[in-house]
Amino acid sequence: MNPNLNRRNALRLLSLPVIGGSALTALAQGNAYPSRPIKIIVPWAAGGGGDALVRAMAPVLSQRLGQPVVVDNRPGAIGTIGSLLGARSPADGYTLIYGAADSHSIAPHIIKPTPYDSKKDFLAVAPIGFTPLTVMVHASHPAKTLAEFLQMARQAKDAPTYGSWGQGSSGQIIMEVLKKSTGSPLLHVPYNSTAPLMQAQLAKQIDCAIIPSLVAEQHVAAGAIRMLAVTAPERLAGHPSVPTLKEFGVDIDIGPWLGFVAPAKTPAEIVARLHDAIEGALADAQVAETMRKMSMVMTPMTTATYQQFYAREFDRWGSYIQSANITLN
Repeated sequence: MNPNLNRRNALRLLSLPVIGGSALTALAQGNAYPSRPIKIIVPWAAGGGGDALVRAMAPVLSQRLGQPVVVDNRPGAIGTIGSLLGARSPADGYTLIYGAADSHSIAPHIIKPTPYDSKKDFLAVAPIGFTPLTVMVHASHPAKTLAEFLQMARQAKDAPTYGSWGQGSSGQIIMEVLKKSTGSPLLHVPYNSTAPLMQAQLAKQIDCAIIPSLVAEQHVAAGAIRMLAVTAPERLAGHPSVPTLKEFGVDIDIGPWLGFVAPAKTPAEIVARLHDAIEGALADAQVAETMRKMSMVMTPMTTATYQQFYAREFDRWGSYIQSANITLN
């Protein structure tokens, strides 16, 4: 063996940049990933729309990743409690966060001081799509259309109430934009998630509600509630008689986004594996049928495109908040 060659190899190795322990760990994990269960933090209560959606996807994700996928509900504060927990988790691919417009595009604009920086503390992994929202009343309400409901609101002695799934939620923001654009007095009643909001509407404790269509579908089918309008680019195929808010002059043509994010600095190769698994799960026939029944508008994107979209959505919802002058009380 040539000793000069050995010395040259040794010197060459010494001249290479030092790779930190965390980077070596990430590389090792990337090669073996995943080797243990993956947790998805859902920052909303069990039984709500987001929870149902993630639980529908979890078994297929588990099959594709070869490890159990566990759903961990951590509700509260417009989704920021669970999201903050996710942001502080190790960036190793074993913690995903179910992200939404409420928790990542809205909350940082209205909660002061902000609990996290949406653009710096998270890495967008893969989108699910948009969830159309439904403005609805109980089936026994005299208003048959949104125009009739708003006219009643303007003529009422006391402002009618509307419910959303939280102070500062995307539902509240859209309703406040509707109030401003139509000059209709409405009083906001916040709930802590979509499940109690739906129950309140069914019990006629509020005059109307705005709620994700995926939560409302079964009650619409049962004839318990009446849809007055939806947030979508065009009327929903399953409800062609229900107009969009855009038709009433409200400059909102899509509902809040849904998707998965991870702690910042999660290694790129792990993000790519998660993105492919999520995209594959969404293409699964059973999951796709579930999404169709939920009236979900799916929007496949590459990771790079989704990360750009994620940043734009932060700015879009910020403009709505500023326009409607919404603050937390």
